[in-house]
Amino acid sequence: MSIESLMGLVQRLNASTETLAALGAELRLRRDDAQADPEARQLLQETLRGIDPGLLEGVSPQQEAVAFAIIGAAFHYAVDLFEDPARAPGWLHRDPAVLQTIGRISSRIVHQIDAFAAQRPALHKMLTSAGNFLDIGTGVGWLAIEAAQVWPALKVVGIDIWEPSLQLARANIAATGMQERVALRTQSIVDLDDREAFTVVWYPAPFLPLQIAPAAMENVYRALVPGGWLVFGMFPPQPDPLGEALRALRTVRCGGYLWKVPEVEERLRALGYEEVETFAHGSVSALLVVGHKPV
Repeated sequence: MSIESLMGLVQRLNASTETLAALGAELRLRRDDAQADPEARQLLQETLRGIDPGLLEGVSPQQEAVAFAIIGAAFHYAVDLFEDPARAPGWLHRDPAVLQTIGRISSRIVHQIDAFAAQRPALHKMLTSAGNFLDIGTGVGWLAIEAAQVWPALKVVGIDIWEPSLQLARANIAATGMQERVALRTQSIVDLDDREAFTVVWYPAPFLPLQIAPAAMENVYRALVPGGWLVFGMFPPQPDPLGEALRALRTVRCGGYLWKVPEVEERLRALGYEEVETFAHGSVSALLVVGHKPV
């Protein structure tokens, strides 16, 4: 590739970056009800009309908040990749803004699980009856809080080993008044020794390395009650080679392993899970592989 071709590619990619930033800027101004320079605000809105004249028409504040969080997480991830490409894989984030943004996005998974459960009466019953939900790698706790709010019959236990996240999780739980519904443990999944304690377990595969998978999966199986459900989540597949390459890179940098669906399904069946199946829903969802422990 010539330098001219390279510079042309950089300019095209930069335009995409600035366009995404413009959308995020408009969503931030709306969220904060902030006043910007009138000329700059007009040009910002012209930029968005250039994307789509009706881009934000009919979008609720809650939907805008989700889009804003996704854009924020994308920029945080991009900056981390750009500034520290040589860092070891794993979860090393300390910036509270980054941790809170990623946590907010992860909370949407609760609604994906709920959508799947609407089609599976046995799982729906587990989520709407008295029981315990285990949130592995709870982070700042937003997924655990959302689970407690969406499924009020459940108590939620969140485990993690990253103290910067757990400090924020404690504050988030207190701020939402969920102290009686959500409990936190400083604990690795490889040290989980509960037996038949949880009715549903969330397993965030992109953040768990392959070398702990055998012990982690066996511990989860033992921790589930008979009839309990495992929800194994991965970053969703992308429709093109570039998207798939980026998904793989993100997974590895987060410390996870790039599982293939048949591989996960085979492992779950080998452990003894029944009715193992894969589910994807929505444009920003995770890919879920689910199964239940025999009664």
